[in-house]
Amino acid sequence: MAKRQTDCSCPADGSYWCVRCLQLAARAGVTLLPSTSTPLRPRTAEEPEGTFMERLRKLAVDDLKLLFYHTYSSKRSTPGWPDTAIIHPEGGVLHLWELKGTGGTESGAQKRWRYALERVTSVDAGIYWPKDWPSMINNLRVR
Repeated sequence: MAKRQTDCSCPADGSYWCVRCLQLAARAGVTLLPSTSTPLRPRTAEEPEGTFMERLRKLAVDDLKLLFYHTYSSKRSTPGWPDTAIIHPEGGVLHLWELKGTGGTESGAQKRWRYALERVTSVDAGIYWPKDWPSMINNLRVR
């Protein structure tokens, strides 16, 4: 008889599955939901933005294996751009989210960006060099 593994760290409230249980389920061909090791419920009602951001980053990168972008310091950036960009490596929905800690409020610039981003009909992703300037101008004129 095989020795019983006791390194399960699933919480009693069932809010997430530990890595060990996820691995066992995968070997058995079973998908467990929710499938994150990051708790799904807020940890507290009061959470600073930085803590909230790090919790989201861990969920996206460590648990869900998504691509996650956050500007380290936006002091010299155009005001209002969302805090994060999150997407699956194979594409799909691009999440552009502004995060606020408890009590945080949305600025006017953030509202303007969000208003425009909520109405996006297409995304043009590319890489450009100086020689591409004419095609860049043409692409920017398309609405």
